[in-house]
Amino acid sequence: MMIDANLLPFSVKGLVKSKAWYDATPEQRRKFISAGVAFDAVLNHYADKYRAKKTLKGEFIACVLWDFYFDLFCNPVEHYNSFDYELECVYSGYNDKPLIDNYSERLMDEATDPEHWIKALKKAYRENKKEIVKGATDENGNIDLDLVNDFSVEYRDYLY
Repeated sequence: MMIDANLLPFSVKGLVKSKAWYDATPEQRRKFISAGVAFDAVLNHYADKYRAKKTLKGEFIACVLWDFYFDLFCNPVEHYNSFDYELECVYSGYNDKPLIDNYSERLMDEATDPEHWIKALKKAYRENKKEIVKGATDENGNIDLDLVNDFSVEYRDYLY
């Protein structure tokens, strides 16, 4: 299978050095790449949409989505030796499917139901609005949307 790695939304350096990728069939690799591209496209769409609102709530949703993206997708795929580790730690033990298939299905499931992200993050915002406002308030008492990224990772678990 020939794919121009420059066209993918992720780096394949660590991925192609993994045992899981080496052992995967061409169909499993295609399935993973399709799921990764779908997940990337859908998450980017929603993060960009909410960031464009230029509100605290919109920035909060966008930042947490990006934290989720990096945790679920970028870190396991792009860092050397982390793909096999992630698959073994997170995607083993609950069925007999190959681990790369479980991961691909997870990415595709996330990409096909992004509304659950938004519902969960709106709930997180409602439940934690005081703390979010406080975290985004600068020393002059003004809301600074750039500060949201400093604490948004604390709310990523709402998406799991």
